[in-house]
Amino acid sequence: MAVANDSGNGFSKTYTQFEDGTNSTTVTPSLYANVSGKETIPELGRIDLGELDNNMDVMIKSPALKTASELLVGKAAVNSGNAVTAYNVEANTGKAETDITIIIPLVKIAYAALNHVLDQEKNIPNTINVQLAYYLTCLPISEFNNKKKRDALRKKLIKGKHIVLIKNFSRDVKITISLDADNTYIYPEGIAAQIGLIYSANNFPNYRNDDVYTNAPYKNGQDYYNSGNTLLIDIGDGTTDVSIINATRPLKGIGVNISLNQGVGTAAAAASDQLQIDYPQLGHYTRSVFLKHAAMKNQEGKTLREKYLTPQINLLIRAIETEVEKEFRKANNDISTVVVLGGGVNLLTSQNKKAVQSLLDSLNPLADHQRIWWIDSEYNQLLNLDGLRVFLAQKLNKK
Repeated sequence: MAVANDSGNGFSKTYTQFEDGTNSTTVTPSLYANVSGKETIPELGRIDLGELDNNMDVMIKSPALKTASELLVGKAAVNSGNAVTAYNVEANTGKAETDITIIIPLVKIAYAALNHVLDQEKNIPNTINVQLAYYLTCLPISEFNNKKKRDALRKKLIKGKHIVLIKNFSRDVKITISLDADNTYIYPEGIAAQIGLIYSANNFPNYRNDDVYTNAPYKNGQDYYNSGNTLLIDIGDGTTDVSIINATRPLKGIGVNISLNQGVGTAAAAASDQLQIDYPQLGHYTRSVFLKHAAMKNQEGKTLREKYLTPQINLLIRAIETEVEKEFRKANNDISTVVVLGGGVNLLTSQNKKAVQSLLDSLNPLADHQRIWWIDSEYNQLLNLDGLRVFLAQKLNKK
């Protein structure tokens, strides 16, 4: 079994591939909830086996984790009504050293292994041993560039055997997961997305040539590969990564590839904080709850968007613009294309996009119009995973 996992602040995107060639991609909310001792979680009947991924109920025993409580993960946590644990984007604690970066992938690997066995054998097993052939993941550029943080995550992943007890049935299913130090890889976010834009994750080493290029300034991945220097802006939930890349090669130099500790999640959190100050009777919305309410097509949604979220998004855009100006100077304005991607792009308004275009045009006054590629929302969430899948395909092809 080989795994590529992008632990996003909002959603964990995971690709699993088995020796028989079967594979799957799942997208799961990056959060979990503790199960209290008084709760009784209903068992899944055979008719409900297709709903396993929406009912993740586990206990994890791992040397990488301090506790071994029963947890509901992903949609099961959301639906439980219990207090949830998610990435704390407001505190800028990052991903490398938090338990959630270990918990969510382990649980998803365990359920993928169980689903595979159920498809093959049609019976619920007692135990499954999973020795990963490869495990690939990514970190924000600022954390990737910090060797201590990179090493801390690697050590957690390869530290002994991880045991996941799946508790959906009348008896637990024990999944033992082992990772090999030599086959565990960590890549920088943003740059992984660039690889995902150039090459086909489904048909490597071919270049990408699908609908992501429908509204692009390039015909396909090969055309984009040959386009020259690219300024890549990856707007996430808790960070925004900015990279200057020529094809698949990051340009060298201090500060050329950086992370801002700001994203749409931090903007939503700040907006929610202001909402609580203005209307304390509402309590405090988490960033996900705030964004859910802000997306509603009613007066409440309109007020949350216009009065609270938009000013914070505008601050984020200004911070990005300041960094973009610096990057253009470092590259002596030798930027052929600016590519804006990431889940955060979906919250930007047409006014935000016009402001960015105006800035870029002013930075390159000798050109008629700075080329900018806004990646369509349906592709944004999976681009880092697409890049990880390309790296994985490259490794599998070498075996």
